[in-house]
Amino acid sequence: MSFQMPEVLSKLVGPAVVSIFASLLAVLGRSPMPGDQPSPMQERASSSHHQVVVLLDTNPHQKKVLSVELALAKGVIERVAQSGNAFSVITFSSQRPTLLKSDVAADEAITAIQDVTLEQTREKYFSVDFYDALRLAIDQFTDDDARSKSVLIISDAKDYFPRKTFKETVVRARQLQAACDIAIVADRSSYGGRVQRYGYELWGLARKTHGQYIEVGGKQKKVARSVERLSEGILSRRPGSK
Repeated sequence: MSFQMPEVLSKLVGPAVVSIFASLLAVLGRSPMPGDQPSPMQERASSSHHQVVVLLDTNPHQKKVLSVELALAKGVIERVAQSGNAFSVITFSSQRPTLLKSDVAADEAITAIQDVTLEQTREKYFSVDFYDALRLAIDQFTDDDARSKSVLIISDAKDYFPRKTFKETVVRARQLQAACDIAIVADRSSYGGRVQRYGYELWGLARKTHGQYIEVGGKQKKVARSVERLSEGILSRRPGSK
């Protein structure tokens, strides 16, 4: 919006007053007036800070889709990257989970993700120990932290779930009001009974913690839309919100 002072009034008050008046109108034109609705960008800028823990499944069966996992993780972090937001990165497979980064800025978390590789093992048959990874993720949060809390789990869903202790961890996540978002990334040949069975368990985890459940598959073409959905969900959360 622009304002112009009538030429007659300009001659009466002089150029100095005109300059001051014009500057004042310019400031008012940029400032929100009472009753104005904030723009989405203004709302996002004033939103609460977020703490996000990313879990990456690095079991050898993910060889064909690891690039999809990493692209998804990096995409979400890039979209959520704002001043005051922090990220942790955990990898898990048949061995004990590894905490690569804890509570760091987006660029440091992305650098860590770029270096992630699959677990090397000679074992033909093994179970993926997801429970320890989830517990490690939940341990990154504290009750007195004012930030919203999200866990992003990227996995093929072929994970081991010890029932009792898994339920205890879910209870702890709910106490912390930490939402668990699930992104199923798996090669088409991996779909079947085990994915359906354990995918249902992960779906239940997302539902009980007010998170999202998305089946990405094994193709890069679904990454962009999945990144959008997951990041929007994370950014919309507030401490104490459900």
